[in-house]
Amino acid sequence: MPRKKRDSVATPGGFLALPKLLMEQRDFRELSPSALKVLMVLGSQYNGRNNGDLSATHSMMEDWGGMAKATLAKALRELQDRELIVKTRENRHGREGARCALFALTWQTIDDCPGKDLDTPPSIVPRRKLSRG
Repeated sequence: MPRKKRDSVATPGGFLALPKLLMEQRDFRELSPSALKVLMVLGSQYNGRNNGDLSATHSMMEDWGGMAKATLAKALRELQDRELIVKTRENRHGREGARCALFALTWQTIDDCPGKDLDTPPSIVPRRKLSRG
């Protein structure tokens, strides 16, 4: 008797896929709690088409239990140093207005984000290669 094809089930609100190969790596497993929290904030924004347009600001962190500005800056630096995220746009404050820094998850390709004035071009391969070993 043929098996019945299961309907795909969409997860309401979307989901973040963390590859097991990524989670098995020492630099991921040894993340500080603050860096892991910031990674979740960035990942919660990813929709499959906006990698490069992810942000983690002090005001955004309020919805996640809060985080001091210095702790946030340190967590973002840790994630960049461990090559889990890459900065795609610098923040700016000045007469022409303020804009926040933007980031991309390195295990996904960087998407074209029209109107975001990214410093990093779209990519066809992820910056971080995942492999065993």
